[in-house]
Amino acid sequence: MALIHTAKYLLAASGSPLEGGALLEDQGRIVEVGSLKQLQKSAPLVEIVDYGAAVLLPAFINAHTHLELSHYPAWASAAGVGSAPCSFVDWILRLIQVKRSIQHEAMHAAIKSGIRMSLEAGSAAVGDILSWYDGRSAFAETPLTGRIFLESLGQDVGVTQQQFKRLSKVLKEQGSGRFEFGLSPHSPYTIRPQYLRQLFEHAQQQQLGCTIHIAESPAELAFLDNGDGELIERLYSAVNWYQHRPEPRHLRPIEYLAEHGGLFKDQLLVHGVQLVDSEIDAIAAAGAQLVLCPRSNAQLRVGTAPVAKFKKAGVKLALGTDSLASNRSLSLWDELAFAAEVYSDSFSAQELLGLATTGGAAALGLQTQLGNLQPGLKASFQVIPLTEQLKPHKLIETLIHTGEGRQPQALILDGQLVKSD
Repeated sequence: MALIHTAKYLLAASGSPLEGGALLEDQGRIVEVGSLKQLQKSAPLVEIVDYGAAVLLPAFINAHTHLELSHYPAWASAAGVGSAPCSFVDWILRLIQVKRSIQHEAMHAAIKSGIRMSLEAGSAAVGDILSWYDGRSAFAETPLTGRIFLESLGQDVGVTQQQFKRLSKVLKEQGSGRFEFGLSPHSPYTIRPQYLRQLFEHAQQQQLGCTIHIAESPAELAFLDNGDGELIERLYSAVNWYQHRPEPRHLRPIEYLAEHGGLFKDQLLVHGVQLVDSEIDAIAAAGAQLVLCPRSNAQLRVGTAPVAKFKKAGVKLALGTDSLASNRSLSLWDELAFAAEVYSDSFSAQELLGLATTGGAAALGLQTQLGNLQPGLKASFQVIPLTEQLKPHKLIETLIHTGEGRQPQALILDGQLVKSD
């Protein structure tokens, strides 16, 4: 049944807020967008749903998550792992300790919780990293959509061969629920070079979405440059990889990625905190995309991504929360409020909104379905109540800067009411 949805303002991902705006949806798709008066003329017999003093805006796309870690705070407490600030490698070692302390099956409930938290925060889609492949069943019946990137890592030849067999078998299923599968080689320092190249080749041959953590910390730079540092002395020793320590390569992260066939169109890079000008230009030239995770970077004390340079070079950007192992929530509202502070000199409020909507949709290959409010796209939007009178020219800025802790009063996905207060 067709419906007209209206509120005080309608806010698309680009352009100014439309006062008295409305959208006409039918069978889960947006048919027309305009003023309520316009839509009443073109569809006079269609029922109207009026949300009153509120804003209709696109549902968010969280381009980088690890939903299987959504119970990490409780697991860490039970394992006796502290939550005090620490170095990047200290954090990795804590994460390993915590994951070893739980049964894999515990991740199923964690994924379910992560899905619920994502929907409550107004997200329609996520790009999720999944290391426990059996956890894919948790996505089977959720209205959330996106990509499940099946994670791979390892240095031992036998281990990675068996992992690739398992990975290949799961990939034949193509997806789970509304999610399609992709590949996630974890990082340059956790995968033997030959296996890294094999994964990149497989992703391109099978036309799979692919993502990798890259240039996240200074420790990664030391690893790729001189083959030394904390990742070797502490991580490799802790996981019995010390015999796999590399010779000095004197390469930057993007040089290493390109050398192993990992720099290609729509490759989804995550973090990029340590990138320099030549690498940024190479990413833009290749047509790769990058997900910013500012709160995670701050919590792990690895620095702030050079977003002004990304923007100048034309790198396509999206926004992600990372996991609850390195963040306080899975809310892009919270992420946007923080980004508005740390990226204040680089992005307008409108541009920040684009990171969480059209940017995220492009990152996950969903640009023909989600990320905006325009005819032909899915009728997937959130309804944000207005607690004060705002002028249209201040609306986006106020929503972004005061977004911490915000939850929509309603979330509609594919024309179906998913959440309502």
